[in-house]
Amino acid sequence: FPKALHSDCMFHFIQAIHRRISALGLSNDYLHNENIRDQCRELIASSLMPINEVENQFKRLQAIMSTLFGDLLLYFKHQWMYCVVPIEMWNFHNVDHRTNNSSEDKNTLLSHFVSNHNRENHPNIWSFMQLIQCEHVHFEHISIQLDAGASIPKQSKKTKVFQMKFNNLQERFLKKEMNCNQLLIGLSELATTAEKKNAEKENARNVNTIHVQENGE
Repeated sequence: FPKALHSDCMFHFIQAIHRRISALGLSNDYLHNENIRDQCRELIASSLMPINEVENQFKRLQAIMSTLFGDLLLYFKHQWMYCVVPIEMWNFHNVDHRTNNSSEDKNTLLSHFVSNHNRENHPNIWSFMQLIQCEHVHFEHISIQLDAGASIPKQSKKTKVFQMKFNNLQERFLKKEMNCNQLLIGLSELATTAEKKNAEKENARNVNTIHVQENGE
């Protein structure tokens, strides 16, 4: 797929930050200190900033965040800012899709395939190839329908609200009605919404995992 674009998933990006907060033993401070929580959400929301403003906002957060979060900032610096993952991959400012939900759907399909076959017999390479071939045919049909003018799947209500708020903040920023710092604060409110969606998605995934395990047994 030479034209494929590689990008991170906002859900997993937020999940990674929260897991690091937990691993560093900072969950209690995050939950009970509103100022610290707001600063951490600004760190997460830097992924929604215009890409040319990300580094400046990170440096600002380095200067104002509590010293308790020094290790978190060091992790963010090495993992996301300068070393491991390029900013271009986890910046969700100017993208059409901020999550990999479509990929997750395919993973769920494969999980159900394996689970259902385990009830009767073990899946083999031939049954797996048959599944991939069926998926390829299904994709080709969708591609033909889209080329013929079919409408794309509708966004969820929550996604539409998120995008509407994002567009409003972006428009105000472009009109110079707010500066970069104010934009990041506004985007951090969207990060709060994304966190709640993450929690709901994580809970749903845990329930599905338990369901698959029970069926496997």
